[in-house]
Amino acid sequence: MKRKIFFTAFVLLALGGLLSAQHPVKPKTSEQSWRVLARAQAAFEKGDYGEAISLCEAAKESRARELEWNRYVMKNALNSPEVKKKGPFISDLIPVLKAREDFDALEIIDYWLGKRGARYFDDSLPKLNDYLMRLNEYPECDFLLAKIYRLEGEYQMAMGFLQNARAQSDLLDVPAQKSDILYETADLAKSLGDQKELEGSLLLIVADDGLYKDDASKRAMARSAALKRKDAVDYFFMLHRHSAVNSIKAYFELGELYKSQKRVRDAWNMTANGVTCALTWTLEILRDRSPEYSFDGLRDFFAECGRYQDVLEWSGKMQVWKGFFDMALSAKENGWENFGDSLLSAMAFSCPDPYWAAAAKTALNPL
Repeated sequence: MKRKIFFTAFVLLALGGLLSAQHPVKPKTSEQSWRVLARAQAAFEKGDYGEAISLCEAAKESRARELEWNRYVMKNALNSPEVKKKGPFISDLIPVLKAREDFDALEIIDYWLGKRGARYFDDSLPKLNDYLMRLNEYPECDFLLAKIYRLEGEYQMAMGFLQNARAQSDLLDVPAQKSDILYETADLAKSLGDQKELEGSLLLIVADDGLYKDDASKRAMARSAALKRKDAVDYFFMLHRHSAVNSIKAYFELGELYKSQKRVRDAWNMTANGVTCALTWTLEILRDRSPEYSFDGLRDFFAECGRYQDVLEWSGKMQVWKGFFDMALSAKENGWENFGDSLLSAMAFSCPDPYWAAAAKTALNPL
């Protein structure tokens, strides 16, 4: 009798284990992948790179379990007769899921709509489900791992993680982080002397800013710089403005790259774009500080910048003054001597950065 009871209990336990193994279990809150990644980031900031790497791998494992659970829940929801009958639109299906008390499906839908918005999925539950099927990668983890391995001197491994993070950047929780990944990739490529990777990463940064692909703007800026009028510089900056603050550093880097490759006109185009974007952004800051301020020439602009320490610090960090200087030299290399000398003269007498004011004076009066 005891053997029979024991055997029955054993069979029930085995069946229970098989049944539990047949479908995923909802992950615990403490094991959510973003929480594990946050711990990895904290370890990285403390310099505990071994712990950070271990937690990154744990975050990827947590992400896999979450996705397994999400897919399981969504598959059951999509296969239910009520959902099939009502149609694919999320807005129509929410009441159906509530009536079915399918709270797990509702929680998942609410989470992803909060992150991406209904428009991202065209208000379609099948499209949301298709998106979940793609989430096998965790680009945020790869980005953090790349930074760790770069600090450890494992440059090729770091580049591999960066390239993977870039390839999967459409899955980032914060889409704007793609720019950070691209700038990090470009910086590492520059350190490695990989000009092809450097150029490719920088071009991806500026590709969609509305200025890089604007050939009409390139031609207009070249025509303005070629004018032989006394106020050519002021006229140029009165005409040409563009708001793309995130592209400024990329344009300056591209300008330097093309200069090193003797691509004179390309170097001008990129440097002029960077300066134009920097001036536009700075003008917005100056007008916020002093609503009555309006651009009245480059020398006046330089003087106004000099009134604000944070503007000077930002301009130094973004290498804006160097950008103006490089723009002047690039203009001269393209045969626009009047524009180049006028810009150097404005910098020599008014640039708020003493180093670049002195550099401009030297360029105007070489030994």
